[in-house]
Amino acid sequence: MSLGRWWRARRARLRQLWVVGAIAACAVTAGSAMGYFESLQVRALDLLMYLQSPRQPGTIVIVAVDDAAFDALGRRQPIPRDYLARVLRGVGRAGAATVGFDISFRTAGPAAEDAALARAIAEFTEQGSRRLVVASAALPERGPLADSSLAKLIVLSAPEVPVDGDAIVRRVVVKVGRDVAFGAAVTQSEASEPGQVLPINFVGPSGSFLTIPSDAVAAIGDAGADLAGDNPLRGRIVLVGGTFQDGRDFHMTPFGRMAGVEIQANIAQMLLTQSFVRPAGWIAVLGVQLVAVLLAGLVMTAMRPLWGTAVCLAAAAILGIPASLAALRRGYLVDFLLPVLAVALLGLGADLLARRRLREALGRYVSPEVAARVERRPEELAGERREVSILFSDLRGFTTLSERMAPEQMAARLTEYFDAMTAAIFEHRGMVNDFIGDAIMAVFGAPLDDPDHARHAVESALGMQRALASLNRRWESEGLPPLRMGLGVHTGEVFAGNVGREGKVKYAVVGDTVNLASRVEGLNKELGTIMLVTESAYRKAALDVGVTDRGLVQVKGRQEPVRIYEVAPPEPDEGER
Repeated sequence: MSLGRWWRARRARLRQLWVVGAIAACAVTAGSAMGYFESLQVRALDLLMYLQSPRQPGTIVIVAVDDAAFDALGRRQPIPRDYLARVLRGVGRAGAATVGFDISFRTAGPAAEDAALARAIAEFTEQGSRRLVVASAALPERGPLADSSLAKLIVLSAPEVPVDGDAIVRRVVVKVGRDVAFGAAVTQSEASEPGQVLPINFVGPSGSFLTIPSDAVAAIGDAGADLAGDNPLRGRIVLVGGTFQDGRDFHMTPFGRMAGVEIQANIAQMLLTQSFVRPAGWIAVLGVQLVAVLLAGLVMTAMRPLWGTAVCLAAAAILGIPASLAALRRGYLVDFLLPVLAVALLGLGADLLARRRLREALGRYVSPEVAARVERRPEELAGERREVSILFSDLRGFTTLSERMAPEQMAARLTEYFDAMTAAIFEHRGMVNDFIGDAIMAVFGAPLDDPDHARHAVESALGMQRALASLNRRWESEGLPPLRMGLGVHTGEVFAGNVGREGKVKYAVVGDTVNLASRVEGLNKELGTIMLVTESAYRKAALDVGVTDRGLVQVKGRQEPVRIYEVAPPEPDEGER
């Protein structure tokens, strides 16, 4: 099929899908803005953070008070401040440029220990270029650390990072009132507007930063002399914090469990390198979704809704994740989840549209109950050979009668007739396959299996005669002439399924069985009968009363004669006699 023919056959459906897709994209964008997908979106961000390649941590080093140090200190909490004084002297003698203690100094400790730490702070800050940052919003109100001259040497900061509802740390508030975040204070980064929340662009999993045990650094402080030459701490930003397992400063992150000092190191690295993650604006978000649903619409037009949706969702994930990772490396958060949601909604819409089209198509041929069953099992429409019973009916003298009636009157009468006949066919699980002028072709045993299709076809033919008798009584009371009909039923194999070219597909039954059923109906004119059935229909329906064997009859277009049976008209109801 040429591209032009493909487009003409499918463009109406494609336009429908594009409209549905545009509505889905707008709905997803609005839902995202209102926070309906927040729990899903943060997990999508977690996945992107986890999948992105680890980055070089740069100039930040962690000095960790680990389990070995904690055990050596007698597992004391808070960490003794005279020990922290030794660590501070060590990083100073190693040449660190900035030291950040991710340890609160808000409350006073033993006087001797606080005094030791105060002396170490004074020594470290003797060189004006050095900075000391403490993760405390305030210092003790009494004791050696409460000295006002000492307070001028220390940069205070807001130590907390918000924890999301699922207990995962993903964000940082850069400025809280007049207090800046610990990472911002350490790196001397420009503070954002108060209250601004930024996603943390993690360097990588736990262990990404160079980490040195605090005991090794404290030993340098005890040595009494500066380290000569280059070393991992010289000129670096050093963060001191606890990583011992008994500490409470552990949080869940997109990379799993991580010590608080490592989280602060990630924040500091992000601020230092300005590697922020900026969420894409709503126009970009909507634009990406529109592109996704437009492409998905093309795919779903060429495939069944279920398969098309599966292919599009897989493509959206397979292509969307690498694209989002590429954008993330450039500092932009393009959420791959939203296009996936939009495509999923489009797939749902495509399925509903397909079901509606199927219902509308089947509603003209089968009863609502059969239509509902086929809708649940669309594979029943697949082409296959099957045994069915075919019923043909035709009006006698209708052409002559129509010449004496106005077209509008004739159309109204024919509509009444078709409605009554269709109801009789539907009542016995039949399908109206076609209207041919004033003739009707009905199928029993397709599209759904029906072991009693022959009996149902015969019962339907009898019901059609009753319905016509009822119509004739009313028409005669209105001064209209009655109508007469002939019926023929044959049972045999056919090909049943969807046939036709793209865009013009129709469920049909094809085969010699159809031709013979039509010929048998035509024999009524020659034999002066109303209803005839073939031997195969007679035996399949197990008819035993009201049937007359008319013997072998030569049927036009066939070499071998066919045995046929006449079925007597139904007895009139009590009220009709």
